[in-house]
Amino acid sequence: MISRKLYTLLEQFTKYELTNFRKFLISPFFNENQELIALFDLLDHILRKDADKRTEQECSKQYIWQQLFGQRPYNDAYMRRLSSDLVRMTQQYMAYKCFKKHPLNEPTSLLEAYNYPALNKHFVGLVRQTRLTQEKLGLRNAETHYNKHLIEYYCHLHLDQLGLKRKDFENLEKSDYHLDCFYISKKLKTYCEALDYQNFFSHATNIQLFPQFLSYVEQGPYFDEPSVKVYYLVARMLQEPQKESWFQQAKDYLERHFNSFPLVELQSLYTHLKNYCIDKRINNGHSEYFAELFSIYKTSLERELLFEKGLLAPNHYKNIITVGLHIKEFDWVENFIQQYTPQLPTENQENALNYNLAKVYFHQEEYEKVIEQLREVEYKNLVYALGGKLMLLKTYYELEEQSALDSLIDSFRIYLRRNRQIARDVKQQYMNMLRFTKKLVSLPPYNRAAAAKLETQIQHCKAMTAKQWLLEKVGEMKG
Repeated sequence: MISRKLYTLLEQFTKYELTNFRKFLISPFFNENQELIALFDLLDHILRKDADKRTEQECSKQYIWQQLFGQRPYNDAYMRRLSSDLVRMTQQYMAYKCFKKHPLNEPTSLLEAYNYPALNKHFVGLVRQTRLTQEKLGLRNAETHYNKHLIEYYCHLHLDQLGLKRKDFENLEKSDYHLDCFYISKKLKTYCEALDYQNFFSHATNIQLFPQFLSYVEQGPYFDEPSVKVYYLVARMLQEPQKESWFQQAKDYLERHFNSFPLVELQSLYTHLKNYCIDKRINNGHSEYFAELFSIYKTSLERELLFEKGLLAPNHYKNIITVGLHIKEFDWVENFIQQYTPQLPTENQENALNYNLAKVYFHQEEYEKVIEQLREVEYKNLVYALGGKLMLLKTYYELEEQSALDSLIDSFRIYLRRNRQIARDVKQQYMNMLRFTKKLVSLPPYNRAAAAKLETQIQHCKAMTAKQWLLEKVGEMKG
């Protein structure tokens, strides 16, 4: 096959990006090798096909060589060099795209080129225009401070170029101030990420602050800069999770200064808030934080922080529904499912709609609707298969459909035993759930002692799905 590195890079491009890359490639300023253009055109033709319609033959080096050079003897070293050169051009294009993404990168770079006495008018005009652009953007994140640092520093150098005598060092002082803001913001951001990683990894991240750093930030001249203060508050929130006021301050401050940060940074900041709610509060028994988490998800949704290339990420979709149902926002969740399912990746839409509507009906105790809705779910996906069967089992229990429940327990057990895709520990969790459900339905009515004994057994079983539901049902049997 053609270079995997090259193919993987180009495969990530949309059709629009493939078109733009070709424009980049055919420019003599960037590339004069016509063979690279011909190689790209062949790969472009392949990549514009649906993945299931691409063949191994048309992606092979020998086939591509034949298309490029006809009967010329195949030269693997030359083919690899061509691929390597096209990889390099692809990387240059990607770097150029990243550079152009921020509207201030180009003018601040141009200031260095304009730093000559003969270009004084050009320099002054560009400084004025760059500052106006900064004001229009309204951003006050770390990168904005870095760009301001560059502008002020180039202004300082330009005055030297002009040989002007100085009464003050205003530009140099401003440059230094914004450089400090940039460093402190980035240092705090990195520290916040390190604190968050500790929730998921067993070893601590070796990111250190110098002694009394947070106190210095709080008392220093940079504290009211949004890029500094928001990460200071998040750091305090993660450092002292038991002090809930830090969370509220961070959340409120971010709401007030929402427009100070670009989309990617907002996504990261709201992820810190979500992780705090889940890992520091909910997982430690503070269930009232489900409402806070739901509020954060709603804000993130309204401000389009949960979308990737125009599509709603499936994990966010699932989490929003789970949290919304937990706090009994049934109508909102049902509207959410109807409105946002079409914004999932196409292959996830139909099953997601049917399965999650069934979840809503289950929480609303409309059990007949659950059964009807689950009939529309396709169980090719393992998550839907296990989740759907579990929901149906709970539904039959609630409806006291003893015969249907017994039959489902037996068929579910067979499914678990025969399916090799299910991990062993997951199988055990479901097997234990089926075993205890069978015991639950066999409990003699009004026998509190038997119910209490079963409750103890369930509590001591560590590997089991739907454990909380089983405990609730046993609790009802105890009266």
